[in-house]
Amino acid sequence: MNRHNGQANGFSVDNLFSLDSKATPKRPRPSSSSAVGGSASRAAHLSSSPSHGQTTPYRPTPGPSKLHGSSPAGFPSPAPPATPSAPVIPFSTRSNKLTVQETLNAHLALPTSAQLAGSNVRVALRAQNDPRDYDYRIAFEKAMERSEVLDTLIDEAAQIFKEYYSIEEFGDPSIQSQDDILVVGRLCPETDAAKMTETSTWLESSRMLGSGSRILLKFEPDIKLRGAPAGSGGMGMFPGCLVALKGTNGGGKLFAVKEVLMMPPIDATYTTPTELLANQYGDKAKQLNGAPMSVLVAAGPYTTEHDLEYEPLGALLALVQEERPDVLILTGPFIDADHPLIKRGEVDEFPSQLFRTRISAKLAHLVASSPRTSVLLVPHGRDLTSTHVAFPQAPLVKEAEFGLPKGVRMLPNPTMFSINEVVFGVTSVDVLWSLKSQEFFRRCADAEPAEPGTEPDPLAKDVMARTCRHLLRQRSFYPVFPSPPPSKMLDALNLDVTHYDLVKMGSSGPDIVIAPSIQKHFTRIVDSTIILNPSFLSKSSAPASAGTFARLTIHPMDQDNLHELATSGMVDVGGEPDEPVEHRVWERCRVDIIKV
Repeated sequence: MNRHNGQANGFSVDNLFSLDSKATPKRPRPSSSSAVGGSASRAAHLSSSPSHGQTTPYRPTPGPSKLHGSSPAGFPSPAPPATPSAPVIPFSTRSNKLTVQETLNAHLALPTSAQLAGSNVRVALRAQNDPRDYDYRIAFEKAMERSEVLDTLIDEAAQIFKEYYSIEEFGDPSIQSQDDILVVGRLCPETDAAKMTETSTWLESSRMLGSGSRILLKFEPDIKLRGAPAGSGGMGMFPGCLVALKGTNGGGKLFAVKEVLMMPPIDATYTTPTELLANQYGDKAKQLNGAPMSVLVAAGPYTTEHDLEYEPLGALLALVQEERPDVLILTGPFIDADHPLIKRGEVDEFPSQLFRTRISAKLAHLVASSPRTSVLLVPHGRDLTSTHVAFPQAPLVKEAEFGLPKGVRMLPNPTMFSINEVVFGVTSVDVLWSLKSQEFFRRCADAEPAEPGTEPDPLAKDVMARTCRHLLRQRSFYPVFPSPPPSKMLDALNLDVTHYDLVKMGSSGPDIVIAPSIQKHFTRIVDSTIILNPSFLSKSSAPASAGTFARLTIHPMDQDNLHELATSGMVDVGGEPDEPVEHRVWERCRVDIIKV
């Protein structure tokens, strides 16, 4: 398939939406001059009180203590008065309710009240995961199975490098050689507990490409970088990063790196113009009839730290009932194991009862008042109602005791699904903070100077854009390995390596990635993909614990151009009629991050 966007004598994919094509963040493709080795080609009960029906056991009154004459023997002395804490600000008194904090593509219009009218379902949802794949036993991994999965990841990356950079073969980095060779492998620290630095970074090869050995890397002062955005100035490296390196092993003890090759951008997802016309302009059930698609996204916790009333969730659902979006995406935790009241045992309800009364009841009211809105739930590792504590994580079980209504769908963590043609990728694990906290940056010059007149990528030196780029180019919802130890900012992660296939994105990437993080909310367009961090709906650090959520408005493509592409194809490049075209969601999606 010819994917070039010509402008000479016919229609182009650049014209599918009326925006200046010069502003398009193109997916980079290596030219013949930039290819390595040739021309480039890509073809429990929570209460601490006794149970009902039981009596408190009799405890004799102990005599006075002889230790310091302070308290009875065996009983601790009363604790000194605690330092008064800051007064609790009720959530209902929060200021700046529903104010927009940040907007992507602000020139795109919000849906009108007429477009939001009606109760019929306008979108079709298709999951790309099989729930049966997540029904696996936790903590039963075998060392050999883990090593085979890790080996396979390196071999798969080697094939991607070969196709993109036109590499004929890779060498063994552990074998002494005076000549420059190309090698591929996984970056790793000296020990699992250590952090990678410039002087303590090792390369682990697969058994097929390097006998599974590890070798210390030495970065040459004039090291070059290939495959990065123009003007990036270097590359962020982290444990688990799959890279190709060019250099020598002159003494047999370390590999001197002269050039780093980044993983190429993930492929876009394509759909035929005929199907796009039906989804976006059809007037039947589950078709948009020319109106934009509306999606709301929020991440837990959904209640403040001082109570379990779930007021932030109630405020969000009140807006959903008013706006009636097509889809509401909620990621956990829903019943948070780290909630202060739950950790102290100051509740008298089971997790399932909390879920039914605090969450299911509110969702049932929403579905009844807005039947057109589909609700998607993605679990979190801290969810008390989830029996699956490993990552990848199975969907929440839709048991009768939870009382969830019809119209609510359970999805795994991570997950990929499509709403009409738009492909979403969602994870509730804070992978962005994991990447940022483990990364170190190595300055590198570009392997080839930019072409004259080429403007540098405006996000080339943006730290968060670089972090998001790791996520996409490594083709994984969690590319860090080994996972970092838990900290105040990061939850513990039980990564099940033998089921890593469920963490990978696949050969075609999502149009939109939703990755809630403890970092400040943001949106970025990276490699033609929208990365969204809506942050959390409730934040202990914010006044009245008021957090943020996101609203996505996805506009249709140009109808006339779609008709022409369906009947004649891209005439300017000799395309066939109804040849699949890229979705280009990044240029027709407005994202508003809103304070709850």
